[in-house]
Amino acid sequence: MKFQFPIINQFVSILALNVTNTLFQLILIPILINHTATNQLGPYFLALSFSVLASIFVNFGTSQTSVVEIKKAANENERHTILVETLALRFLPLCIGIIISCLLPILINNGIYYLLVLPIIIAEFINPQFYLIAIYKINRYTFLNFILRAVVIIAIIILKDNKNLIEITLLGTGFAMLALNIIYLPFTFLKERISPALPSFKKIKELYSTHVLVVGNGLTVHLQQSMFLFALPSFVTPIFLSAYGLIDKLISSFRMLVNAYSSSVMPHAATHHQMGFERWKIFKQQQNRLLFVLCLAAGVIMYIFPEQLLTILFLGKNNNQSFFSEATQLVKIISPVPLLIALNVLNVSELILEKKFLIYLGAGLLVLLISLFSIDALKLGLPAKYAGYYPVVIEGACLLIYSVIVQKIRNEQSR
Repeated sequence: MKFQFPIINQFVSILALNVTNTLFQLILIPILINHTATNQLGPYFLALSFSVLASIFVNFGTSQTSVVEIKKAANENERHTILVETLALRFLPLCIGIIISCLLPILINNGIYYLLVLPIIIAEFINPQFYLIAIYKINRYTFLNFILRAVVIIAIIILKDNKNLIEITLLGTGFAMLALNIIYLPFTFLKERISPALPSFKKIKELYSTHVLVVGNGLTVHLQQSMFLFALPSFVTPIFLSAYGLIDKLISSFRMLVNAYSSSVMPHAATHHQMGFERWKIFKQQQNRLLFVLCLAAGVIMYIFPEQLLTILFLGKNNNQSFFSEATQLVKIISPVPLLIALNVLNVSELILEKKFLIYLGAGLLVLLISLFSIDALKLGLPAKYAGYYPVVIEGACLLIYSVIVQKIRNEQSR
């Protein structure tokens, strides 16, 4: 099976977009490690995790479903209707996200960090990536994203000795994302020559009932990571919390790259899925083989060369031996995680293409239950290093549960 050129171009552009975002976060880590107190990194990672959680909520599943819907749209007017409905779906979650961000500084320590991620949340409201991916016009967006991220990194390097470096980093990240999406407003949500029309209340109600299942799964997937991270401060030292926060960010980076691949082939996957099970099966097997080879190689490198990887990540500096030692051990422990994530990503895509949204949510809730049991296990007084096995357990459970569900759906359809 050969890829058409637009698919290859799409994959390269989306991969470049996600690689840029991933490297942006990874480049910031050594700067913050070398120019802020190590015990401040934990709250920084917590705030970033919250921003991701809030962004998933504001997006409300539209990044997954709207790509397919726009791909199926018969004309420009239908596309615009989907864009209007997407904004309408995101509006209420946006309001809730803003209220929570404004309340957290009053309720918790270091709450100001959560207020500073507001630009990230607002940027997600007008995020046009789903539309650009569906119409194969993500290239310029990727390039502008690279430019803005580079500007932020340069500014942070210049201001690296500022006592408010973490605050500057959070705000700079958010404003870069917001500026990028504002630039694209005229080309997406505010397109000319198409008369805007507000969707009916009935239509929005129907969309909420469908999307609440998708966003529910997205939230449970992120909660599996973030709830454990939020629970850790009660059981581990600040140094271990910062090291685990770093590892959590590495896992998120791998997930972003795998999801980038999934997003790039999603329009193509939808076409194969419509042609019948056999075409979809061949397509899925082809993609899984490629993902298996790439992510297995990544895992082997992580297991054999953890110190070298961290040395590169920290730009050759090691100002805190305890932090470096904890992080090295954790990198080795989580080495199977990239492969587990990769082997499951197309199972998730299959559930979305089949529109099995209720089952999709149920799978996420089941894994979340396993997560809660894992958090309870921390109360047993196990050594801190065992917390590092949590991502392996969760991703392994995800792969097993989704594989069983997909196989069961196939068996039912073949009867």
